[in-house]
Amino acid sequence: MQRIDLFALLGAVLAFLVTAFYVFLVYAQGDSPSSYAVGILLVAIVCAAYAVPMNARGRKVTLGVAAIFLFVLGFIALFSIGLPLVLAAVLCILGAMRQRVRDWRDTV
Repeated sequence: MQRIDLFALLGAVLAFLVTAFYVFLVYAQGDSPSSYAVGILLVAIVCAAYAVPMNARGRKVTLGVAAIFLFVLGFIALFSIGLPLVLAAVLCILGAMRQRVRDWRDTV
């Protein structure tokens, strides 16, 4: 059974939900969403989702990239969708700070 990082998983899910809500809200207003913002959010979601397995190569770097992208976009859009993006960035940072711990289940 493979170990997963719940912080990275929650960060990716929260960023996905915020992105889907943003796209839905902008289309409901009769406009088209900003392509650079959606693109950056999708890159951050993919980076956070890649780092969900604890043994993924380069997971700290990808979580750092996801946290930077999410924090910058969250700061820019702080009064609309920014606060959940900043929360997702904090979750990615917490996931990057976790260490992989070996216990008896890794030897079976």
